[in-house]
Amino acid sequence: MSFKRNSAIAAAVLSLGTIPAHGASAIDEYVTFSGFGTLDEVHSNYSLADFTGTVSEPNGAGYSRSWSPTLDSDLGVQANITLTEALSGVVQVLSRDDADGNFKPGLEWANLKYEITSDLAVRLGRTLLPTYERSDTQNVGYALPWVRVPVEITYTSTATHSDGIDVLYRVKTGAVTQNLQAEWGTTTEDLPGLAFTSNHAHVVVFEDTLQYDDASLHLTYQKSDGLGFPPARPVLVGAGVTYDPGAWFVTADANHTRDTYFGEFISGYISGGIRVGRFAPYTFYSATHAQNVGSSGLRSLGDQHTVAAGTRWDFANNLDFKLQVEQVTIGTLDDPAAFSNIQSGVRIGDKANVLSLAIDFVF
Repeated sequence: MSFKRNSAIAAAVLSLGTIPAHGASAIDEYVTFSGFGTLDEVHSNYSLADFTGTVSEPNGAGYSRSWSPTLDSDLGVQANITLTEALSGVVQVLSRDDADGNFKPGLEWANLKYEITSDLAVRLGRTLLPTYERSDTQNVGYALPWVRVPVEITYTSTATHSDGIDVLYRVKTGAVTQNLQAEWGTTTEDLPGLAFTSNHAHVVVFEDTLQYDDASLHLTYQKSDGLGFPPARPVLVGAGVTYDPGAWFVTADANHTRDTYFGEFISGYISGGIRVGRFAPYTFYSATHAQNVGSSGLRSLGDQHTVAAGTRWDFANNLDFKLQVEQVTIGTLDDPAAFSNIQSGVRIGDKANVLSLAIDFVF
């Protein structure tokens, strides 16, 4: 399968706020169903902490068990609903390991979209927040070049969805297309540190994605206002860029988060790869670093960096296999970004060697 087709899949995900309707079955002209999933096994040789795929996962690979099938495995199903030419809706249910340590299904998308014009639309309901360049596809492994979005970029803003309203506006200027988004709503944040779990918050987002030929630029501003304790009010500014002419790609994303309680963070990654037939080897470097301490007194929250390499093999229609190896270096004892269940013997500078094997599919 060529990457141009994979890029079209990712573009469909971004433009619709949904997964692509590969193999979608239509009940009638109003409703279609589709789905996606990942099956994976992850091994870590570091026995003093669990390597995890997201901040909210309570267990992973390493301390609890050397191999774990829960880090990236998920299953999502979706219904796209067409009510009129202007009014449509989407409902997406996702099952994956959560903060409670189970695969209880949850709503990822549930919204109605009204197209005022071909370039202007309003959505009401639940959407994924466009915090970083691949937010919309973070759970659709088939649309990612890696096994998972680098954990470091997701650590500094753990809110994933918004319940509210957003406005979408497309502007074409010559060969450049801009997709603008303004969003207001409420969200839930999984906060760093052992003493905290989650917090409800109001959120405001402004996002702009510019597309020119094979290059794209993603800009975002996100502000949250916590409604409980701790009084977290993070402000995030981010930028991501991708150049992908087909035979190879390079992509990078970074953000800066400032919060009076938790402090200031910077995080990001840079990645590149080539494509040879059905194979796409890649590499990336990612890191997160706490620049300043907030009023919480917690120092160096999240600090770590990762060097990784892997390959993707599109071995069948709508199926891929990925092998990824990573070396993750711990830079703090206060909640390193990719680890949970930290034991007393952990030291700054310790390294975890991680192997991930994943099969992604869409249907």
